[in-house]
Amino acid sequence: MDIVTITGIATGLAMDAFSVSIAAGLFIYKPYGRYYFRIAFHFGFFQFLMPIIGYFAGYFI
Repeated sequence: MDIVTITGIATGLAMDAFSVSIAAGLFIYKPYGRYYFRIAFHFGFFQFLMPIIGYFAGYFI
C-alpha cells in the first residue's frame, strides 16, 4: 500500500472513532474508571479488527 492509501484508511478510522466518542460522551451521565477502560479497549480492539476483516474479505472475494 502506498502512503495515500494508508493515510486515507487512518483518517476514516479516526473520524469514525471521533464520532462514536462524541456520542458516547453525550450518552453517559456519570462515567467511572471501569467505563473509561471498557470504551478504550473496545475502540482499540475494533480499530484493529475491522481493517483485518476487510482485508481478508477483499482477498477472498
